[in-house]
Amino acid sequence: MEKNIKNIGIIGCSGFIGSTLVRYFNKKNISYVCFNGNLLKNKDIKKFFLKNRVSCAVFLVGTFDPPFENQFKINVLTLQNFLEIGIKYGLKKIMLSSSGAVYGESENKGSKETDPLKPNTLYGLTKVYAEKCILYYAQNHNIQYVILRFPNVYGENNKKGVIYNFLSDIKNYGTVTIAGDGSQQRNFLHVSDACKAIEEALQYKDSDIFNISNPVRVSINDLVKILKSRYAFSVSYKLADNNQNKLLLNTDRAKKLLKFTPKITQLVA
Repeated sequence: MEKNIKNIGIIGCSGFIGSTLVRYFNKKNISYVCFNGNLLKNKDIKKFFLKNRVSCAVFLVGTFDPPFENQFKINVLTLQNFLEIGIKYGLKKIMLSSSGAVYGESENKGSKETDPLKPNTLYGLTKVYAEKCILYYAQNHNIQYVILRFPNVYGENNKKGVIYNFLSDIKNYGTVTIAGDGSQQRNFLHVSDACKAIEEALQYKDSDIFNISNPVRVSINDLVKILKSRYAFSVSYKLADNNQNKLLLNTDRAKKLLKFTPKITQLVA
C-alpha cells in the first residue's frame, strides 16, 4: 500500500464483494476498518472518521433492486453524503465499485473507458450519477479517486446475478428461464479477481477509471451449456426484461497501467 494510506475504510463490508474483500485483506495482513452505521446520517459518518482516522475508503455499497428511487438512494445519495462529510474529516482517496452498465450497449470490440456513457438501464444510470459525484468532489475538493467498472461479478456467497439465479432455479425448480433468446453476451469476473483489482487500485498513485474484467465473452446460452455439464434441468424462454444485449469491457488499459490480469479466466459456475 502507499505509505500515506494508514487506515483503509471498507464501506459495505457485509455485501458480496465487501465480505470477500475483508477475508482477502485478512490473508494479506492489510489494515482496514469496516463502516457500521447509516450512510445517510451525518453523525454516523463523522463518528467513523473521528474514531478511525480513515484517509482512504473503498466504497462498495450498491443495489440492483428497483424501484429507481431505491437504486438512486443507495447507489448515489449514500456516496454523496459519505464524500461530503468524509472530506471534512480527513478523506483523501476513494475507490468506487462501478459497473460496465454505465456504457449501455457495448460495441463488438468491448467498451473502452473513453467511450461515451449511454446507459440503457436505470441501474446503469445511477452508476453514471455515482461516478459524476466522485468527479465533482475530486475537482472541487482535490481528493484522489479510482473508479473500477466491473462486469457481472460472481463467486462463493454471491446471492444475486444471473449465475446465482440460475443455480437457485435449478435447485428449487429443476428449470431455468432465459429472458430473450439467450444470445446476450456478457463478461464475468470472479470475486477474488475483483479483490485483487481493488488492492492494485489502492496502490495506484493517480486518479483514474478502469474497466476490470475477464475478457472472455460468454452468452447466456453458453452459461446454460456450462451448467448443463454439471446439473440436470430444463430450459424455457420468456420475453427479455433487460435492454442490455451486450456488456463487454475492453481491459487493455487496466492491463497496461494497473498491471491487472485476472487469474481465473475460465467461468466456474
